[in-house]
Amino acid sequence: MKKMIALVLALVMVAACLTACGSKEAAAVKVAVQKGTTALMYAQVLKGVEAVSYDTFALAANDMKNGNAAYVFVDKTTANALCKEISGLKIIDIALSSENYGIGIDPNQADLKTQIDTILADKAAEVDAIKEKYMNGDEANYVGVTSATKDVNRAAEQLVVATNAEFAPWEYKEGNQFYGIDMEIAQLLADEMGLELVIDDMDFDMVVGAVGKQGVDIAMSGITITAERMNVINFSTPYYTEAIVCVCKADDTSLDSVGTVVDLLNVICAIN
Repeated sequence: MKKMIALVLALVMVAACLTACGSKEAAAVKVAVQKGTTALMYAQVLKGVEAVSYDTFALAANDMKNGNAAYVFVDKTTANALCKEISGLKIIDIALSSENYGIGIDPNQADLKTQIDTILADKAAEVDAIKEKYMNGDEANYVGVTSATKDVNRAAEQLVVATNAEFAPWEYKEGNQFYGIDMEIAQLLADEMGLELVIDDMDFDMVVGAVGKQGVDIAMSGITITAERMNVINFSTPYYTEAIVCVCKADDTSLDSVGTVVDLLNVICAIN
């Protein structure tokens, strides 16, 4: 399935309501997002919206809760995790867009994409089980992943993955171990390829650009497949379809009556 992120289609829908949004004179609404994400791209095209970027979605959500933004745009799976971790928030369960996650792959390693796609297909049941346990909060069965030390002299024996371990349930860190859907899938890939796993934790907006540099083989960090990113890296077949949603304070009633994405955007764009 070569389905590009439906953000393109969503932006067409956004454009259709921009006239309505832009026709109302109102103060700019601050929407908090994580830098480097497609949620930031989405927020930036909305008239009457000021997109405020943060290093992590958790920082964005906390600042919104403290009154420094009206909403957070975030991937739904991460929104669920945020609302469990941070009290006083709620999710508006309307998809602003739909998008596909893929593994970013060094384009100079011609066989690596084939290997990864084959493993994802052959081990689909195991991959689904990893996703399911994190989606269901089955903490007793989470498996911590320990990174080996990157060694340029042993590059052929290591699989180096770039990530941002601030994106539960996809990747996060406790002590010296990494947890999350992507991290367990990365370990599965390394095991199947007979390689030692190295996890290179960095800011999210650096993850894609790191692929193919300084020994980084792949990127796994809840990365949406986009045409822009495909210009610089390869992608695996998609392994998850996600939605961008809006998160607000639990006592915020401004979006309670919305029923469609157009309704939602009209309220956000017009709110004073």
